[in-house]
Amino acid sequence: MILERNEFIDFILPDIEEYVEQKKWYELKIALSEWPPQDLSYLIQSLKEEERIIIFRLLPRDVQVEVFSELDFEIQEQLLKKMGDEELRNIIEELEPDDRASLFEELPGQIVQKLLPMLSTEERKHTLKLLGYPENTVGRLMTPYYVAVRSHWTCREALEHIRKNGKDAETIDIIYVVDTSLHLVDDIYLKDIIFADFEERIETLMDGQVVFVEAYTDQEEAVKLMKKYNLNVLPVVDRDKILLGIVTIDDMIDVLDEEQTEDLAKISAVSPDVVGAEFLTHLKEVPVRKIYQSRVTWLIALLLMDLIVGGIIQGFQDMIAKYVVLVSFLPVLVDTAGNAGSQAATLLIRALALGTVKPKDWLFLFMKEFLVAGLLGATMALGISLMGFLRGGPQVARVVVIAMLVNVIVGSVLGLSLPFIFVKIKKDPASASTPLITTLADIIGTGIYLSIATLMLH
Repeated sequence: MILERNEFIDFILPDIEEYVEQKKWYELKIALSEWPPQDLSYLIQSLKEEERIIIFRLLPRDVQVEVFSELDFEIQEQLLKKMGDEELRNIIEELEPDDRASLFEELPGQIVQKLLPMLSTEERKHTLKLLGYPENTVGRLMTPYYVAVRSHWTCREALEHIRKNGKDAETIDIIYVVDTSLHLVDDIYLKDIIFADFEERIETLMDGQVVFVEAYTDQEEAVKLMKKYNLNVLPVVDRDKILLGIVTIDDMIDVLDEEQTEDLAKISAVSPDVVGAEFLTHLKEVPVRKIYQSRVTWLIALLLMDLIVGGIIQGFQDMIAKYVVLVSFLPVLVDTAGNAGSQAATLLIRALALGTVKPKDWLFLFMKEFLVAGLLGATMALGISLMGFLRGGPQVARVVVIAMLVNVIVGSVLGLSLPFIFVKIKKDPASASTPLITTLADIIGTGIYLSIATLMLH
């Protein structure tokens, strides 16, 4: 049997804990020296709190920084509280500026005040600059470590500059061209400079086409832009098009994971803002209280809405008493309408997230969904017609068939419309959650079904 890497770590975890208990520091240091940072971070997160700092301190300094950046915020904070000043300085100074800004954003103010003076003047300036951009903007993710050249330089001069300044750059695959005021002019592949004649000027390699974003752009828009143009790195500029930094594909993958997780939480009627969207992937570490807080608000709201269904049924109690068999069809009618609505909403929310559908497409999609819902409703009505006939005879069967057709159409149109409504009021369309749609379908569907029954059976 071949174990996955994380399964292997879980398998040997008791041995590592035993080594810690027996204080076999040298053996542990040797054993862990060949592990990649991702595996070491998983190991540290799997250990007991008091053992984490021990393993972390056994790692080489350069490895510590990489491992630290891979850890969840809660564990980062635990380690920071257990470190001495010198350890703190080494870790914080060596972190990438975007990783450091993300960490500082989450830490209590008192800890940030303690850590900021430990940074060099340049690093402190970069960090404070990143922290000045609103949350979820590209400015929070960018790193100032890039390589830029001038258009009038020769390729020889550019390569000498790259050799001198490219060591600490986030990437040198793409080299940026700026003017004397640092305005972004163009971008060039490093390979184009390498293969060009040494005396050829940079401006001869330029095509004038460069994709960029402003620092205040929402990070989700940057993800779409990188996906659209198949980019691994994206330059970030200010309103005057001065080059401030870059964001790389690894940062964008993290953003994409975060956005998708957040959308999943909202579609499921969970409030990610209570504990952060990442709690969905780290349920073991999140306290019961916070999980409860993230779920209870929506459940209470939906409970109050569900009480309306009882009120509607009570209003038709005389008719229900006469045709008790109608009650047996109520769950399947409203559930089918809710399911159809959830399908429509899920498809639309994903299309809106990918940018393949815009709010202006509402009318076209409404008509299209109306046609699809009609076909689905007719199919569901046909499916339930026989049971309606067997349970209640031809009169009840007609009621059930018509109610099924109408409810599926209404539920589908509702599921399509809600995300557009949320976009219109400047809310995340993912907030049009599945439970919300099914609850509304219950309320509206119950009213439709019993109204149709009253009209046809009286």
